[in-house]
Amino acid sequence: MTVAERTRWGIVSTGHIASVFARDLALLTDEAELAAVSSRTRAKAESFAAEYGFARAYGSVEELAADPEIDAVYVGSVHNDHYLSARACLAAGKAVLVEKPLTVTAAEAEALVDLARERGAFLMEAVWNRTNPLLRKAAELVAAGEIGDVRHVQSSFGFAFDGGPSHRLLDPAQAGGAILDLGVYPVHGVDLFLGEPDGMEGFGAIGETGVDTHAAAVLTFAAREDRPAATATVACSLLTDLPTRLEVFGSRGSLVLDNFIKPDELRLVRERDGEPEVFLTQLPGQGYTFEAQEVMRCLRAGALESPLVPWASTLGAMRTLDRWLAAVAARRG
Repeated sequence: MTVAERTRWGIVSTGHIASVFARDLALLTDEAELAAVSSRTRAKAESFAAEYGFARAYGSVEELAADPEIDAVYVGSVHNDHYLSARACLAAGKAVLVEKPLTVTAAEAEALVDLARERGAFLMEAVWNRTNPLLRKAAELVAAGEIGDVRHVQSSFGFAFDGGPSHRLLDPAQAGGAILDLGVYPVHGVDLFLGEPDGMEGFGAIGETGVDTHAAAVLTFAAREDRPAATATVACSLLTDLPTRLEVFGSRGSLVLDNFIKPDELRLVRERDGEPEVFLTQLPGQGYTFEAQEVMRCLRAGALESPLVPWASTLGAMRTLDRWLAAVAARRG
């Protein structure tokens, strides 16, 4: 690609995840240009721009969205800001990659998808591991029937968080909680192989600040023409270390991804007690390059959504997260 063909990126937010994405984006010198960054204060944006090599800095998302020399925007702000920032950028006709979860409710997610469709603008939830080569390989193997019919999927992600009550993970004003921040990954892991569940039983605990701190759910999937009935279990926690693992069990085998959020190994067993076949990959940078490259591939192709993180998956996952949160709240009484 020539310099003129590089995708010009803007970033909303100057927080930790924005800095990680910026560093990985800078590795894609032939594909990406670091155009601009916005923050709630211009001073923060200018400091971030100087540190990571962005050409321009803005003190608001509205200014960034109005910049005619930006093609794509990564929204890396806190959860409760995703909807407003993404909406501003989509309304300006920008392609938008929004950090997971896309929004904090399914209704907001549907509104963003409707706006993207109306404006003819690209939109993708930044579930970065769904663009990882090993998760893509896992999906291909299952689709090819390598483990037979999928009967059960289980996935979990959790750690013992020791931060204070004002941290975004525990702050209800910032849409904190285990389900939205961590549970989104297991839910998307299940979606990759089974889609949206028909039934759910959710359980969990509410912490002192009023957000969920530990949760689990059993998901059920009715039989369809292309597959038999199946089940799944998901769990997330801010109270204890859980394995960051995704396991798929089929009628003729299974596959396992340890550290499935940032995997470097996939194990496939085609028959019970068989020798595993191991697939490996290496991650450039921190692994965020894959999702950035997928956005740019879609833009070159003129696509409004990615087949790796399609709108249907994002909307289905958001509905599942809504149900999970509601179930935990209901059991609290």
